[in-house]
Amino acid sequence: MQVLVPALVLAMVLGVAVPRAALASEALRVVTTFTVLEDLTRQVAGERAEVVTLTPAGAEVHEWELKPRNFMALEHADLVFYNGFNLEQWMHQVRAVVADGVPVVALAERSGYPTRPIVAGDFEGAPDPHLWMDVRAAREYVRTIREALEEADPGGAAGYRRRAADFKERLDALHDEVVRELERVPAQRRLLVTSEAAFVYFAAAYDFRHDGIWGSNAEQEGTPRQLMRVIDLVNEWEPPALFWESTISDRYVRSVASETGTRVAGPLYVDSVSASSGEAPDYISMMRFNARLVANELGVDER
Repeated sequence: MQVLVPALVLAMVLGVAVPRAALASEALRVVTTFTVLEDLTRQVAGERAEVVTLTPAGAEVHEWELKPRNFMALEHADLVFYNGFNLEQWMHQVRAVVADGVPVVALAERSGYPTRPIVAGDFEGAPDPHLWMDVRAAREYVRTIREALEEADPGGAAGYRRRAADFKERLDALHDEVVRELERVPAQRRLLVTSEAAFVYFAAAYDFRHDGIWGSNAEQEGTPRQLMRVIDLVNEWEPPALFWESTISDRYVRSVASETGTRVAGPLYVDSVSASSGEAPDYISMMRFNARLVANELGVDER
């Protein structure tokens, strides 16, 4: 403490910004844009940092509008994590609020994990932002989170490294579990149809064909042209079930189902975990739940 205090005083005199983590009495304040990132960050940060999310469980992240509590959290943030690849179309508001010098880190973009294109709709061909739906990509998010936390709070580096390594082992086991679970789905039933085509990385990692009524929640949803295209696809492949997601109404999937005689299942979790009392309150339980639901619904002809 005798060395730290003079350094802080000198920094204040010179007008240099002092990271909040350098103050022993205050935890690092980390703001994340949605609940999946919040959980991944908590797993690495432990009790060393205070982690909050801007969008609550069940919220639609693509077109979120900042609330007063969000502005307050951002004004006091030491570090901000967002996904990137245009998932959060409101990031200009975030950057306008955070203090100068506060790192704002795009986890998906900085992770370096190979991207795949959006498969349909207005943004077809652009990088799909839902990389975390491949558990192996989530491991790279964890690495990126750990590196950013270490940069912001060098004193906590050992703990961040230990927790990140432990979490990566759990994610490796989760990936293997998801592979085994989805092996129950025969090749002829491996068409995964959802509202938003947000399972591009999931499908590539676990050997499915994937499509959605629309390509991204950032575009117009449930237009007649979108519905007719997917109705034709479903009539061709005849999958046992169609799926909807927790942050989206199921009415569009039910429209396709009524035209094709297909069962509706869901919700699947993508852009948000469930409430703490729900079936998918964290990333690992979310991916485990999704894999089990897909395997149960597509792995048999009749339930």
